[in-house]
Amino acid sequence: MRDPHVVSLTYLATPSESVSFDQAPPIEGTIEDIRYILRDGKLHIEPTDHFTTVDEARANVDPILEAWEIDIALRFRSPELSFRYETAKVIDRDPPPPESRQAVLVASLGELTLAGSAATLLVSRANYPTPPQTFRTNPDVETLWMRYQGYRHSREPLPSMAYFCLTMLESIAVSRENAATAFKISPRVLRKMGQLTSERGGPFSARKYGAIKSGSPLSASEVQWLEEAVKVIIRRVGEAHAIDALPTITLNDLPPL
Repeated sequence: MRDPHVVSLTYLATPSESVSFDQAPPIEGTIEDIRYILRDGKLHIEPTDHFTTVDEARANVDPILEAWEIDIALRFRSPELSFRYETAKVIDRDPPPPESRQAVLVASLGELTLAGSAATLLVSRANYPTPPQTFRTNPDVETLWMRYQGYRHSREPLPSMAYFCLTMLESIAVSRENAATAFKISPRVLRKMGQLTSERGGPFSARKYGAIKSGSPLSASEVQWLEEAVKVIIRRVGEAHAIDALPTITLNDLPPL
């Protein structure tokens, strides 16, 4: 090829074992510099920029899809949909003379083999989840997401995970006061996170020994509150580039305690 151009990328849109999108109608639109259509378990991407290789195109597209996956998991409490690269179409924009055939390359990931026992579908979604408009991934988001996933998979107690997320936010902005301003999160929200992660917890979950001696285990409402507060932090770190257009998050945006 003398002038290769990536026309499209195709991804498999795979639901989790507990969800079905079989009845969901197609959705389509534009995210940043890509056009997309999601239907029948396939995500078709058409970059509007010029990319000469599939790797270049994927370096632009994959972070957007990763943000979409995380956004879905934050909204529905589980990774209900994931995207896996399947094929790409590449053409030659400077083809050989008319008597020659234009080169078209289809780059494929190869055969996909699914193994394992069948799972019972618990939820049938009427619609595909739309992509986020402002949420994007970055190294800080990925670190926070990894810690949250560790908690969700019972590899870490809630207080220590939530405290890590709080202190990481403070570190990014240098102080808790600056974090409240920079990420537009009420200081009362951050203060309550600090209180719950320091003063609550049982023998196997407390972040501090003093919480066991003088405090009490987290109540069900406090667990829910901390989980939602962590998700707020993850989302805000991924929305930092668009923070001026976003409202301040207050205690009223979180579950009641």
